[in-house]
Amino acid sequence: MKFSFKSLLVVAAFAPFALASCSEKTQDNAEATAESAANDAASAAENTGDAIENTTDNMAADAKANMAPEPGDTAVVQDRTTNGMVEEMPAKQ
Repeated sequence: MKFSFKSLLVVAAFAPFALASCSEKTQDNAEATAESAANDAASAAENTGDAIENTTDNMAADAKANMAPEPGDTAVVQDRTTNGMVEEMPAKQ
């Protein structure tokens, strides 16, 4: 297949216009993609923050429920030194 010098010159003359229009489209698509990615990242960060906050609230509620005194808890702690093991049962009231 042979190309004449004139046909190569015509193709070479129009190539920058074709590439420029393609590049503009590509740039517009790249900008739209970047904006979309930024919006997606912001949305994901917000959803993650909400999930962490909910989990923290649930864990705090569970911890509070687990630490609530139950009937029958009668342990008495006294801060005094001993020289051995001390086992005492508090008097029932």
